Amino acid sequence: MGRITAINGGAPEISVAHRRRFARYFPGLFAYVRAMSDGYSTGVDKVVSAFEMALSEPHADEDAFVLSLFAHARELCGVRSTAHNTSEREVLSLTFDAQLTREQVSVLLDLPVDAVVSTLLRGLNRLQTLRAATEAAGDAALQGFAA
Repeated sequence: MGRITAINGGAPEISVAHRRRFARYFPGLFAYVRAMSDGYSTGVDKVVSAFEMALSEPHADEDAFVLSLFAHARELCGVRSTAHNTSEREVLSLTFDAQLTREQVSVLLDLPVDAVVSTLLRGLNRLQTLRAATEAAGDAALQGFAA
């Protein structure tokens, strides 16, 4: 039995429900995988593998499916964060690229919601600082160019 038939309980084609899930979650999952790994083609492969694994498992509800999907993606990307070394990049990507809720990120990363919020705020503050520095450098370059 091939991978598609295994995922679809023996059916030779991907079900409409699985196609909808793929369309709904692929963009955010792909953005997350790209943020956590290198390479376009390996990113696609990891996303497809994560979907195959998550779709082949039973889930109580859609939230459980999403958490399973992203847990498989994290594993495929080799992410091994703990409560003490969770990266801002991962939390920002899960929140903004993948559009997971703080609660979902909390469960996925095994962190308290307050720690997720704190990491988000720290990451956003760092991005704001980088943006301000980039704007200042651009203004200085423009002044030098115009002189």
